[in-house]
Amino acid sequence: MSKKKRRLDKDRYGRSFTDPLPSVDPESRDRVPVPDRPEPKRFNAPLWAGGVVVLLVIGVVAVNVFGSKDRLTVDSLNPPAVAALDGGSAVYPANSKRAFTENVKFGYLPAPTLTALGDGTIVAANPETATESMKLKKGLDELTAAEFADATITPSRKDTEAGKTITWDDLVDEVGGDTVIMPAIDTAEVAGPALKTITEAELTDSTIVRTDDAEVARAAADADIDAMFTGDYTKTSPDDLSGAGYTAVAVAADAVSSWAESDLKVWATDAKNKKQLDNLADEGATGALSTNPYTVLPSEMKTD
Repeated sequence: MSKKKRRLDKDRYGRSFTDPLPSVDPESRDRVPVPDRPEPKRFNAPLWAGGVVVLLVIGVVAVNVFGSKDRLTVDSLNPPAVAALDGGSAVYPANSKRAFTENVKFGYLPAPTLTALGDGTIVAANPETATESMKLKKGLDELTAAEFADATITPSRKDTEAGKTITWDDLVDEVGGDTVIMPAIDTAEVAGPALKTITEAELTDSTIVRTDDAEVARAAADADIDAMFTGDYTKTSPDDLSGAGYTAVAVAADAVSSWAESDLKVWATDAKNKKQLDNLADEGATGALSTNPYTVLPSEMKTD
């Protein structure tokens, strides 16, 4: 099949073939005008290279300013620090998800009580008070993870919302790295999986285990995790506690000055207000433990 040739009506300068040619004076040295060709675009390599360098520098600065975040560790705590026992059980539903996220929001250290459910799941819940506060018909050691998740926690104050339960793994995922977590662990049964969660999350330097159990303290020390003695400090000594793997001790306010002379970090259990807390810090206290951290160290942020 033959292709039909397209008829050309104009030359390459856009002139019709029927247009008269420009008249030129034979004596003139002027040349017939030719349409201007567009000037080729130049590629300024040095300029482009400089622009790329500037963009890279801006990117690095942006990452350093907005993309990096210092992780809070035990060693980076600025005394006096305040830990919220059970998430601040005098203010929030005890050991609830909201309590712990609010602790971090206002600068307090979440201090949950850990226990094991019937199926082995480690959760934030105090077995001594959870049955009543969660209105359970059976003990925590009889619950499954699904049953625990369905439960709610009675608020500690009137006209406030009930709290949602949270597992230890979820709590570590939620606030790990943003703060120092201070779980209370009383048995080796709970210590094993609880400490495993910490080591796998690489948060050993951002955790303080509170316990009076020597086996739990030794397990924490072996995992390079700080341990705080919460038992009867009047029946022991700094050397005995250090030898057992403890790095900190919880004592009454009037005992802070004497224990501060040891290598153990001292935490006050009964500080009542900021003035007393400041005085205790001057005596060598690292911080305080409280069910209402706001009374001990008022937050600069407004609370509900």
